Amino acid sequence: MPAKPTPAAQRWSALFAILIAVAAARANGAEAVGELRVQLSPIRQTTLSSEIAGKLTELNVKEGDHFEQGQRLAAFDCSVQQAQLARSEAAQQGTQKKLDVAKKLDALESISHADVAQAQAETAVARAESGVTRAVLQRCAIIAPFAGRVAQRKAERWQHVAEGTELLAIYDDSAYQLELIVPSDWLGWLHAGQDFQVQLDETGQQYAAQIERLGAAIDPLSRSIKVFARITGDTRQLLPGMSGVALLKPPAVGS
Repeated sequence: MPAKPTPAAQRWSALFAILIAVAAARANGAEAVGELRVQLSPIRQTTLSSEIAGKLTELNVKEGDHFEQGQRLAAFDCSVQQAQLARSEAAQQGTQKKLDVAKKLDALESISHADVAQAQAETAVARAESGVTRAVLQRCAIIAPFAGRVAQRKAERWQHVAEGTELLAIYDDSAYQLELIVPSDWLGWLHAGQDFQVQLDETGQQYAAQIERLGAAIDPLSRSIKVFARITGDTRQLLPGMSGVALLKPPAVGS
């Protein structure tokens, strides 16, 4: 069974096809370019990884599931860290009492300044240790940074994972961007904020889109430039990887 192409390989393949289309269009005249291939990708996407090593006690979302911003997507068994926090907080309380006594004795000039300084240092160390443990406990849960969908689940509940293990690939399904390549001589009329239509192969429908920005450099071999746009219409039916054509063409001569 042939190996499945990686997302990066698929992306480069799509861009290569677009370059070929642009080159072919140039051979037939720029005015013949009315449809350019485009591919949808989420504006926001990321892979959530484990920030600690441990056993996954929660991982309830599956591929395709929706989630809300701030929702807990995964959690680890952190009973050891919770016990460490209880211990460090008890130690902090003890050092704080010693410091309070030391300050009272210092007011009565019944203790040396060195003893007071030592009590202050011990309290600071205990406070810092408690802070470190609290920071570790915050990493025991994976919180969704934005609302969206699960693209891929890369671990299983009750699995013991190492620090840095990829758990979930997620994306924001509320906004999609388009990437297309156009002839560089279109720069005379193409600009950010320009509206156009996109027709997607998978749905057979047209969607409103708007150019957000132009690429920073022209490819001297194909005399083309990247254009980045955004779907401005309803995106509820859309999925990453959908492709189609951008209905763009130069304005008529003399218009």
